[in-house]
Amino acid sequence: MSLNKQVKIILIETTNSGNIGSVLRAMKTMEFTNLCLVNPKEFPSEQVETFAANAKDLIEKVEVVDSLDQALEGVNFVIGTSSRMRKVPWPNESLDSVSTKIIAEAKKDHKIALLFGREDRGLTNEELQRCNLHVHIKANKDYPVLNIAMAVQVVCYQLYIDSFQDKHVVDNAYWDVPTAQSNHVDRLINHFIDVAEKLEVFNKGNPRQIGARIKRLFTRVGLDEMEVNFLRGFLGAVEKKLKNK
Repeated sequence: MSLNKQVKIILIETTNSGNIGSVLRAMKTMEFTNLCLVNPKEFPSEQVETFAANAKDLIEKVEVVDSLDQALEGVNFVIGTSSRMRKVPWPNESLDSVSTKIIAEAKKDHKIALLFGREDRGLTNEELQRCNLHVHIKANKDYPVLNIAMAVQVVCYQLYIDSFQDKHVVDNAYWDVPTAQSNHVDRLINHFIDVAEKLEVFNKGNPRQIGARIKRLFTRVGLDEMEVNFLRGFLGAVEKKLKNK
């Protein structure tokens, strides 16, 4: 099966435009064509064309946006690449396991985004908290360094190889309501935190990072659109009661 229609690769704030060209080459080799750039330092540029080499035809297809919200519009399942553990741990799986889940999501016709961060510092905690799960590419523990094009190549290669295997079983392939889009879940999370603050059960300065844990809860559950709408309605009703109190 071809994953190209369902999978979008997102690079955030890329500073070296040559890396964009190299990523396009890595993608084309594995039959991926959907690249989205969030606030790149320079694009288009001669460096992109030079490093893209025989993947120059993909340059005109590149989507450029100003924010991660725009990049995730219409996306159901988000995977973030991270090279280190965070204070609040997130579901973190091997590339082989994540590849299986991506293919299962694609078979449901869901849109999937793979997030890759800045060359010097990767993804921020806030960006990683937008993800359903994280993937860590195993490497030499004394030098676990991959440039962004290498990381994209490794992930795309795993997906390319696994897409031809029959070992992947789709769990819960049928669901009566579409899986919620990432941006819709994010709005629910913000709404929930806002109401929790109004009820004085949540403090942004909480040392146990309750806000991050709330985000982890909602991204981990796998809500559908009806569930998100119900919860937003419930929170709206709570707000109305608070105003009339």
